[in-house]
Amino acid sequence: MKNSNFKTVVMMALIMGMSSAIYAQHDHSKMNMKQDDHGMSDHSDMVKLNDKNLTKAYMHYTMIKEALVEANSEKAQKASKMLVGILKKNDDATDAKKVAEEMASKSNIMDQRIVFSKLTTAFEPLLKDNVTEGEIFKNFCPMANDGGSYWFSNSNKIVNPYMGKAMASCGSVKESFKSMN
Repeated sequence: MKNSNFKTVVMMALIMGMSSAIYAQHDHSKMNMKQDDHGMSDHSDMVKLNDKNLTKAYMHYTMIKEALVEANSEKAQKASKMLVGILKKNDDATDAKKVAEEMASKSNIMDQRIVFSKLTTAFEPLLKDNVTEGEIFKNFCPMANDGGSYWFSNSNKIVNPYMGKAMASCGSVKESFKSMN
Protein backbone atom coordinates (compact mmCIF):
# COMPACT_ATOMS: atom_id res chain seq x y z
CA MET A 1 0.00 0.00 0.00
CA LYS A 2 2.80 2.44 0.89
CA ASN A 3 4.58 1.61 -2.40
CA SER A 4 1.40 2.39 -4.36
CA ASN A 5 0.97 5.76 -2.59
CA PHE A 6 4.64 6.59 -3.21
CA LYS A 7 4.24 5.88 -6.95
CA THR A 8 1.12 8.05 -7.07
CA VAL A 9 2.90 10.93 -5.33
CA VAL A 10 5.89 10.65 -7.68
CA MET A 11 3.62 10.56 -10.76
CA MET A 12 1.66 13.59 -9.54
CA ALA A 13 4.90 15.49 -8.89
CA LEU A 14 6.14 14.68 -12.41
CA ILE A 15 2.87 15.73 -14.01
CA MET A 16 2.76 18.97 -12.04
CA GLY A 17 6.39 19.70 -12.88
CA MET A 18 5.84 19.12 -16.58
CA SER A 19 2.66 21.22 -16.53
CA SER A 20 4.53 24.07 -14.87
CA ALA A 21 7.32 23.90 -17.44
CA ILE A 22 4.88 23.91 -20.35
CA TYR A 23 2.85 26.73 -18.76
CA ALA A 24 5.99 28.82 -18.24
CA GLN A 25 7.03 28.44 -21.90
CA HIS A 26 3.58 29.28 -23.28
CA ASP A 27 3.18 32.82 -24.65
CA HIS A 28 0.22 34.23 -22.74
CA SER A 29 0.11 37.40 -24.82
CA LYS A 30 -1.61 35.45 -27.60
CA MET A 31 -4.35 34.12 -25.35
CA ASN A 32 -6.34 37.36 -25.39
CA MET A 33 -6.41 37.71 -29.17
CA LYS A 34 -9.77 37.36 -30.89
CA GLN A 35 -10.10 35.54 -34.17
CA ASP A 36 -11.96 36.80 -37.22
CA ASP A 37 -14.20 34.72 -39.47
CA HIS A 38 -11.15 33.19 -41.19
CA GLY A 39 -9.73 31.92 -37.88
CA MET A 40 -7.04 34.57 -38.10
CA SER A 41 -5.61 36.14 -34.96
CA ASP A 42 -6.61 39.73 -34.42
CA HIS A 43 -3.42 41.83 -34.38
CA SER A 44 -5.44 45.01 -34.78
CA ASP A 45 -4.45 46.23 -31.33
CA MET A 46 -0.84 46.22 -32.53
CA VAL A 47 -1.03 47.87 -35.96
CA LYS A 48 -3.87 49.68 -37.69
CA LEU A 49 -3.80 51.23 -41.13
CA ASN A 50 -6.04 53.98 -42.50
CA ASP A 51 -8.30 51.43 -44.22
CA LYS A 52 -9.97 48.42 -42.55
CA ASN A 53 -9.28 46.10 -45.52
CA LEU A 54 -5.68 47.26 -45.65
CA THR A 55 -5.32 46.40 -41.95
CA LYS A 56 -6.75 42.93 -42.68
CA ALA A 57 -4.41 42.55 -45.65
CA TYR A 58 -1.42 43.39 -43.47
CA MET A 59 -2.57 40.84 -40.89
CA HIS A 60 -2.70 38.18 -43.63
CA TYR A 61 0.78 39.27 -44.74
CA THR A 62 2.03 38.68 -41.17
CA MET A 63 0.34 35.25 -41.16
CA ILE A 64 2.32 34.36 -44.31
CA LYS A 65 5.51 35.62 -42.68
CA GLU A 66 4.85 33.55 -39.55
CA ALA A 67 4.14 30.47 -41.68
CA LEU A 68 7.46 30.96 -43.49
CA VAL A 69 9.28 31.34 -40.16
CA GLU A 70 7.73 28.00 -39.14
CA ALA A 71 8.58 26.54 -42.60
CA ASN A 72 4.89 25.63 -42.95
CA SER A 73 4.26 25.85 -46.70
CA GLU A 74 0.62 24.74 -46.42
CA LYS A 75 -0.18 27.49 -43.92
CA ALA A 76 1.66 30.07 -46.08
CA GLN A 77 -0.33 29.02 -49.14
CA LYS A 78 -3.66 29.21 -47.26
CA ALA A 79 -2.83 32.66 -45.85
CA SER A 80 -1.81 33.80 -49.36
CA LYS A 81 -5.20 32.75 -50.75
CA MET A 82 -6.95 34.72 -47.99
CA LEU A 83 -4.73 37.72 -48.76
CA VAL A 84 -5.76 37.61 -52.43
CA GLY A 85 -9.41 37.80 -51.37
CA ILE A 86 -8.77 40.88 -49.22
CA LEU A 87 -6.60 42.64 -51.83
CA LYS A 88 -9.34 42.25 -54.47
CA LYS A 89 -11.29 44.83 -52.45
CA ASN A 90 -8.52 47.45 -52.77
CA ASP A 91 -8.03 49.20 -56.12
CA ASP A 92 -4.59 50.47 -55.06
CA ALA A 93 -3.31 46.95 -54.43
CA THR A 94 -3.11 45.54 -57.97
CA ASP A 95 0.62 44.76 -57.79
CA ALA A 96 0.35 43.20 -54.33
CA LYS A 97 -2.68 41.15 -55.45
CA LYS A 98 -0.77 39.80 -58.47
CA VAL A 99 2.17 38.74 -56.28
CA ALA A 100 -0.19 37.29 -53.65
CA GLU A 101 -1.81 35.20 -56.41
CA GLU A 102 1.65 33.94 -57.42
CA MET A 103 2.36 33.19 -53.75
CA ALA A 104 -0.93 31.26 -53.45
CA SER A 105 0.09 29.09 -56.42
CA LYS A 106 3.34 27.97 -54.75
CA SER A 107 3.49 24.94 -52.47
CA ASN A 108 7.28 24.66 -52.04
CA ILE A 109 8.67 26.61 -49.06
CA MET A 110 11.75 27.80 -50.97
CA ASP A 111 9.62 29.10 -53.86
CA GLN A 112 7.30 30.78 -51.36
CA ARG A 113 10.23 32.54 -49.69
CA ILE A 114 11.39 33.93 -53.03
CA VAL A 115 7.90 35.22 -53.88
CA PHE A 116 7.49 36.60 -50.35
CA SER A 117 10.35 38.98 -51.09
CA LYS A 118 8.39 40.29 -54.10
CA LEU A 119 5.24 40.49 -51.96
CA THR A 120 7.08 42.64 -49.43
CA THR A 121 8.19 45.03 -52.18
CA ALA A 122 4.64 45.24 -53.56
CA PHE A 123 3.24 45.79 -50.04
CA GLU A 124 5.48 48.69 -49.07
CA PRO A 125 3.47 51.44 -50.81
CA LEU A 126 0.32 50.14 -49.09
CA LEU A 127 1.93 50.47 -45.66
CA LYS A 128 4.14 53.55 -45.90
CA ASP A 129 2.31 56.68 -44.68
CA ASN A 130 -0.85 54.65 -43.92
CA VAL A 131 -0.17 53.51 -40.33
CA THR A 132 -2.64 55.07 -37.88
CA GLU A 133 -1.77 52.97 -34.80
CA GLY A 134 1.29 50.98 -33.80
CA GLU A 135 4.50 50.58 -35.76
CA ILE A 136 5.63 48.41 -38.66
CA PHE A 137 9.30 47.50 -38.90
CA LYS A 138 11.02 46.97 -42.24
CA ASN A 139 13.72 44.35 -41.77
CA PHE A 140 16.48 43.17 -44.07
CA CYS A 141 18.59 40.01 -44.28
CA PRO A 142 21.61 40.30 -46.61
CA MET A 143 21.87 36.51 -46.93
CA ALA A 144 18.28 35.78 -48.00
CA ASN A 145 17.47 34.86 -51.59
CA ASP A 146 21.00 35.32 -52.98
CA GLY A 147 21.40 39.05 -52.46
CA GLY A 148 19.17 39.99 -49.58
CA SER A 149 15.47 40.41 -48.92
CA TYR A 150 13.19 42.59 -46.83
CA TRP A 151 10.13 41.76 -44.71
CA PHE A 152 7.76 43.63 -42.42
CA SER A 153 6.90 42.84 -38.81
CA ASN A 154 5.13 44.33 -35.80
CA SER A 155 8.25 44.03 -33.65
CA ASN A 156 11.84 45.23 -33.82
CA LYS A 157 12.90 41.72 -32.75
CA ILE A 158 14.29 39.93 -35.79
CA VAL A 159 12.51 36.69 -36.69
CA ASN A 160 13.66 35.92 -40.22
CA PRO A 161 11.12 34.24 -42.56
CA TYR A 162 13.76 33.37 -45.16
CA MET A 163 16.53 31.50 -43.39
CA GLY A 164 14.87 28.81 -41.28
CA LYS A 165 15.59 27.98 -37.65
CA ALA A 166 19.36 27.88 -38.06
CA MET A 167 19.50 31.61 -38.85
CA ALA A 168 16.20 32.89 -37.50
CA SER A 169 17.78 36.03 -36.04
CA CYS A 170 19.76 37.00 -39.15
CA GLY A 171 18.91 40.53 -40.24
CA SER A 172 18.32 44.01 -38.91
CA VAL A 173 15.68 46.74 -38.82
CA LYS A 174 16.24 49.22 -41.65
CA GLU A 175 13.21 51.49 -41.28
CA SER A 176 9.89 51.76 -39.48
CA PHE A 177 6.48 53.13 -40.37
CA LYS A 178 4.28 54.66 -37.70
CA SER A 179 1.50 57.18 -37.33
CA MET A 180 2.52 60.79 -37.69
CA ASN A 181 -0.28 61.93 -35.34
